[in-house]
Amino acid sequence: MNNKTGKNFNFYFENKDLAQYEYYSFSIVKSLIRSILEPMAASNQKGFIITHIKDIPETKSLMKRLEYSNDVHVAEFSDFEFSKFDIEKFGFIILTSQRYNAVLLFRKKTEDKYEIYVKFNSKCVNEVYETLKSVFSVDYDKEFYEFKPERRENELLNRAFENILKQYEETIQEGIYNVKIQENYKSVNAKNTTLRNEMYQNVRQIAHEIKNQLSILDIYTRIFEKKTGDTSTIEPIRKSVNLIKSQIEQFKNFDVVNLQEKDVKTIIQDAIKLYTNILKEKNNKLILIDEMAGVEASAFLDEEKLLIVAGNIIKNANDSTHDDEIIVKISRVKEKIKISFINHGDAIENSEKDKIFDSGYTTKKDGWGVGLAVCKKYIGSQFGTFELEKSDNNETIFSILLPLVHTK
Repeated sequence: MNNKTGKNFNFYFENKDLAQYEYYSFSIVKSLIRSILEPMAASNQKGFIITHIKDIPETKSLMKRLEYSNDVHVAEFSDFEFSKFDIEKFGFIILTSQRYNAVLLFRKKTEDKYEIYVKFNSKCVNEVYETLKSVFSVDYDKEFYEFKPERRENELLNRAFENILKQYEETIQEGIYNVKIQENYKSVNAKNTTLRNEMYQNVRQIAHEIKNQLSILDIYTRIFEKKTGDTSTIEPIRKSVNLIKSQIEQFKNFDVVNLQEKDVKTIIQDAIKLYTNILKEKNNKLILIDEMAGVEASAFLDEEKLLIVAGNIIKNANDSTHDDEIIVKISRVKEKIKISFINHGDAIENSEKDKIFDSGYTTKKDGWGVGLAVCKKYIGSQFGTFELEKSDNNETIFSILLPLVHTK
């Protein structure tokens, strides 16, 4: 399209000096239309509007108010020739009055993305009018040039407006993104719920089968005890069977914590009894140092979970050393009981110290990386703390702290 300005419609979108923002949402386009038309509708000023706005319901009532105003002449798209344009993708408003003028050009790029060109109180309004008037079937020069508002280029105003538009667009996109995230979360959550239900049923079935086998094992231990009378050998086996049964039951019920007031030292002593014979394979010895000798130390805890934690730590110590004395020390720190597990095997590398409690992290070839993560979780559920206190060439110390209820 040629005219005396030497410009065409595409110029306003393709000229880098004029381009304001690559793409805007349709919400921005609608807001700009209202921003241009509202002042005219509210002020009863005389003015002239040339517009092609297709299928935007939100602006219809506003346009009707302006159409029926005696002071505003509105020329709509039906008065123009659009054979030179793709009218499905193209729209514009050119407004002029005695007080101010404005222009908005917008072109559809994707389903909800538009290129725009917008100016307020600018000589560019005249230039756009001259560029577009070749498609007008009526000569509107008299109506348009009847009004002579200040035509100086108000660059600061338009730059400020561009910045507001960009921030508004970013806010809109952030809102759209958040909505998508929420929808995605709901979708994923629904899938996870289905998977969780399926997993729960599978866990219950597997747990049932394991418990059946443990019941058989329990029966044979009783037979063995009856025939041999060897209570000392059978008792740790029975204790382990009962622990496994308890763990399976809690696994079925997704890790219920059963807190009761218990004597901590008695539970630690039971753990030592369970693992003493296992340590003999590597010529390790378990030594208990009780700095609270003669004192009963009670805490609210889950006995079976504390047994599992103590067993895990002892087993790990046994895996990392041989011909060693693995020390379990019980002491008091203010109103807490401290259980320290000390071995003199290989030190834990500094690079691994922050990772060892992460679920899935392991340094063992056949490890699952769940032992220490489970220990930390179990002790945390009993209002305690579990940490690596020290690991160097001399010794490695893991410690548990549990709040004391009272001592006797």
